[in-house]
Amino acid sequence: MMIFHCTDCKETINCPDDEGPAQVFARLDEHIAKCPLAQFNFEGTTEHARQRVDDIRAVIAYNRAESKLRLH
Repeated sequence: MMIFHCTDCKETINCPDDEGPAQVFARLDEHIAKCPLAQFNFEGTTEHARQRVDDIRAVIAYNRAESKLRLH
């Protein structure tokens, strides 16, 4: 299980290992909508969950880089 702890409101968001990245992002986005200052600490209860969070970090980094690019 991937467990995200909001550092602002202390709420916990649980995401099963079999949930896809889009579903995980949807859960986190839903939380951010009601808690705009949200930042998350991560806890993985399985090795698979810890590997999955690396994939999620890569998507976030890619999206940040992509938003800074100007394609003509």
